[in-house]
Amino acid sequence: MVTGGDGDDRRPTRRLLLRSVGVAGSLSAVSGVGSFVRDRSFDDSDGDGIPDETKQSTSFHRRLRSIFGNQFGGLEVGRPELLLDVRYVGDTSIYPVTKRTIVDLLRTHGIHAQWLDYPTRYDAETISEQYGGTVKNLLWGRNSFYSEEVENALKNVALQLLVVPGSTATSDEGRIYSHWMDAAGGGVDGYVNGFSLGNRAVVADREDRLEEAALVLHEIAHLVLCHDNDPENTGVMGTAEEVDLMDHEWEQFRNGLDNVRDTTGYDLIFRPCLWEENLSAVLE
Repeated sequence: MVTGGDGDDRRPTRRLLLRSVGVAGSLSAVSGVGSFVRDRSFDDSDGDGIPDETKQSTSFHRRLRSIFGNQFGGLEVGRPELLLDVRYVGDTSIYPVTKRTIVDLLRTHGIHAQWLDYPTRYDAETISEQYGGTVKNLLWGRNSFYSEEVENALKNVALQLLVVPGSTATSDEGRIYSHWMDAAGGGVDGYVNGFSLGNRAVVADREDRLEEAALVLHEIAHLVLCHDNDPENTGVMGTAEEVDLMDHEWEQFRNGLDNVRDTTGYDLIFRPCLWEENLSAVLE
């Protein structure tokens, strides 16, 4: 599970590492990719990445209500928000108790989360034929699902969570294939249960409710947080014994909500976890 974190570290070593895994060629094809600079020219009084002007815009509110209906409860200046734009492929689903658990946890820790089930369910065969089943083709490729299917108005204000059936790595568990994880020796021959890149994530649906809740919270939290190998960390970024984060992780998560901004379309390259946990293994 590759992660998203905060910070704009643009050291040359990262560019070399991108080349080593064949990513640089893809990035160079993106219009404007030479200006990897986050847009901070707007007022964001609550630090969640959603401009105050957007929160005050009646046209923007109408736009989101036209997409999500009464699920969307509006935005307020001064209230840290996290909009979860959740999309389903095939007959996948998320248990209602998982939705309530995650929203309640976030709100208890000072983040006004809104779980927004996207009204259109995507046909599994069509998605497979058009985008394939790899992390690249779903989340970040030039013609990926994220690039083609997610409305531009939502890319800078919401975290997109895609729920897919997944490929079959074993006889009884659906997974998603990642070339990165395969190259880094992670997962089962490159197959993982979930994957997160900045403000977008994908999970293979689960049948076990506790496992599902832990996986979904884990990938959402990767908006800001990396994995934690401290055995005392019982939350989903550590041992995953509890569907929760540690107190210091909640603080870090609140302070990093502005990672939801996707100003370049490839903001994943600014995520420290991508380098710290996975791609660096390629050079070892």
